Parts: sequence; structure tokens; C-alpha cells
Amino acid sequence: MEKKIYNVRDAIPDTPNGFYETVEDSLQAVCGQKKQARRSFSGPRLKKKWLLPLVAAAVLLVSGTALATGLWLRDNYSPSSYMQETKEEREQKEKTIPDVEKAIESAGPKTGAYRIIMLPEFENAEEQDQWRVSMGQPKYSEEDWGWVRDIHPEIAEVLIDGRTLNFNIRLNTDHAQAFQWLDGEGQRVDALVDNLSFRKEGDSMSAPLFISGSGINPNMVTATGATLNGDVILDQQEVAFPTEGRVELTVEIGLRDARVDDMASIGIVGKLFYTFSFDVAAGSDVAPAQIAERKLSGSAVLTVDDWSDPDKPRMYNQRVSLDEVALKEEIRYRQTGIYVTYTVQKAPADWTETMKSSLLYPNREGTWHGLYIQYRIGQEGEWLPCGHENHGNFGENVVILPIFPSEYEKAKQEGVYLRLAEYYGTALNGEPIGEDWKMVLGAGAMSLDFTVEGQEIGVFQLPMP
Repeated sequence: MEKKIYNVRDAIPDTPNGFYETVEDSLQAVCGQKKQARRSFSGPRLKKKWLLPLVAAAVLLVSGTALATGLWLRDNYSPSSYMQETKEEREQKEKTIPDVEKAIESAGPKTGAYRIIMLPEFENAEEQDQWRVSMGQPKYSEEDWGWVRDIHPEIAEVLIDGRTLNFNIRLNTDHAQAFQWLDGEGQRVDALVDNLSFRKEGDSMSAPLFISGSGINPNMVTATGATLNGDVILDQQEVAFPTEGRVELTVEIGLRDARVDDMASIGIVGKLFYTFSFDVAAGSDVAPAQIAERKLSGSAVLTVDDWSDPDKPRMYNQRVSLDEVALKEEIRYRQTGIYVTYTVQKAPADWTETMKSSLLYPNREGTWHGLYIQYRIGQEGEWLPCGHENHGNFGENVVILPIFPSEYEKAKQEGVYLRLAEYYGTALNGEPIGEDWKMVLGAGAMSLDFTVEGQEIGVFQLPMP
């Protein structure tokens, strides 16, 4: 398989139990200084989704002929990426997928009550104003920021897929240009979800939701308002999220002066408290789940990230036999795609949990070590990359196939296949490394070029309903 070079500093996780997500188009990319960023999933909440504008994935409506030949144009599809453009933009660019649009429509969001408080009403107003002055900005004044009180929120779209909840809130305002803060002129405002809670309609008790990402996407700012996007990983919540009926969400949005801090972690000038409701039925399975055991065979080289000793994290190669390894394959058929989850069901007695997780480590496009999964339609179709969501559950690999209920019959006729390949490190800075290579990770490792090579470990046909 093709060798690829990857920079270690962009891939070493921040914490031993974390995974990363590469943000493909950051603010630095827009400015001509492309910089890769990643998220750690070790913390309860990730504040900033839009480090700058994210470009929506190429999610195109495909004809029956294209389905039959496997020539799909849906690389990197995910419900989150689908929501990175407004419905009007999707329609204009012919990027709509009818099944996904149906899921969005079935949520039936309804706007509710809201209120806005400004910085002088905060308990720590004086401290916040001191931050502004220390960052070279004037103190809060009603003359500058009074317009924020007139922002009118309205829920635009909700998409729930059973694992992830995505929502777009429209912030209607005559000062929308302030949210186009990439220009750097005048006021530069950002909005982040600071707190989120839910309750089932009719219940009096609410529970917290941990937000995985939120922010204003400058690409979705118009003359009359800005769109705040939020996504929530539902299967990582302390309280189980409802699977039927209508749910009411209450969102606390911090409106921030980005001139005080361009990452918008401080500089709050106002808080918007907004409630909306929606139906969760679209996240239900459209067909019974399928579970299978997939036995592996032969051998493969694992590149293991060993963080058992946080003071001396190691990375090493080790050739292992796969003859006693079996993966559990769980397939969920949803309105938003086919979700396939792999976990290690059986492994040799001497395998550590670190080895198991390294085998499954999510690998996008063969750029790092771990399990790279592709799909195709038909035995002669082209292998295509699967989509991903921002889950990062330790010890599993989840991919999304952009195959939707209205296409099941054609896909069933052609056959749907998954190809699993294990990637491992073969060189550092162009110098070959062997199967017994070991390295203690330190500051010097952050600037090394890492070359990887893949080995196919299994091809499986998926059952279709």
C-alpha cells in the first residue's frame, strides 16, 4: 500500500485516553498559513468548534447509475459537516440529500423563550471589565454594545442521528457584520455555547448536556444575522438522552468581543439564554441493528501509543499475530447513514488494552497509524473513505457510510463492502524504523516527520436490510 508522510506533532494525543480531530480549514489556512489543529476528548466540554471557517464536505445527490457503479461523491460526509451550510446554500449548490433533509424536517423545531443580560449585570462585571482594559480594549459601554440586547434568536435546523445532535441557531440582528470577524475591522464578535441542558417536554427536571463544539461559522453570516452551530455527542452524556418524544433544550450563549481574545475564551459582553424544542424520532434506527463477529488472520505491525506512564509516554512498533483476534461489528441503519462500529471482541491473553486500542485507533485517509476503513459499492467499485463523527470513544472505531434508506435496495443488489487496513510507522525523518522500534516521546518528537504504510487485514460484505 502507498506510503504517506505525517508530522508527529499533529497526531500525538494530548492525553493518554484522548483522540484527536483534525480541523481541516482553520483561520490560519484562510490567512495563507495553514495550520493543523486537533481536539482532545479527555475533557467534559470543547468550547471552540470554528477556529475558523470550516468548509462543508462534498455531499452531493447521486443518481441510481452512480450508485450502481460506486462512483459516489460524498467523501467525508457526516451529519455535522452537512449542517455546516444552510438549507438554502445546500439547495443552491445541489448538495442536498433527500433522506437527510427528511431527518432535519422531522425534528420539527419550535422556538421558545429567550432573555439577554449584558456585562454590567454579571456578578463579576468589574473583573470582566478589567480583562478588557488589560487587553488594550476600552471598558464596556452601552453605546458600543447596546445593540446586542436586540438580538433575536430563532432555531433554524436540528439534526439528530442517534449518536450526535447538531443544531443551528439563527441570531437575527442588524449588526451581523460584527460576526464576520475575520475581516478584523470594527467590532468582532463571536458566540459560544457555554452551558446546555435538556428536559423531556412535560417533565419538570432538567439535566446537563456537555457540548462537544460550538461557534459562529463566518461562512454562514448574512446581512440579517449569523448562524451559531452546536454539536453534542449523545452517547457520552452522564444522563441518557431521550430516544422518543419532544425534548426541550436550554442554551446559554456567551457573546464575546473577539478583539479582547481572538479565541473568544474571555471578553464576554452579553449572555443569551434561549430555549427551543424538537422531536428526537429522526435519530431512531430505520431497521434492526446487525451484530457480527469478524475474525482476523495472519499478522500485522501495530504502532502502539503507550501512555500507561504519563511521565514517559512511548511509541513503538510490534508485529503481532491476528489469528486469535476477532472484532465485534455493530451496524446501525439510520436516516442519516449506515453507522459501523468496531471493537475488539477477542484477543490473545498477552494483549494489553493499549494494544487493542492502537489496533482500532481511528485513522483518516491513511495519514497516521491505526485502522483505516474504506467502503465501496459492488465488487469492482472504487474504494472510498468513510465519514467520521467527533466521538473519540477509547477502544472503538466508528465510521459512517453515506448510504441512505431510499438507496438500500440498489445498494443491496450491488453489495456493500468494507475494507480494513492497519497502518504502522516505517520511518522517522526519512530514516527507516524496524518492527522492534521504540521511542520515548518528548519535546524532540514534536517536529519529526513520520512515514506510515498500510496492510489490508480484512474485507467484509455488510448485510443490508
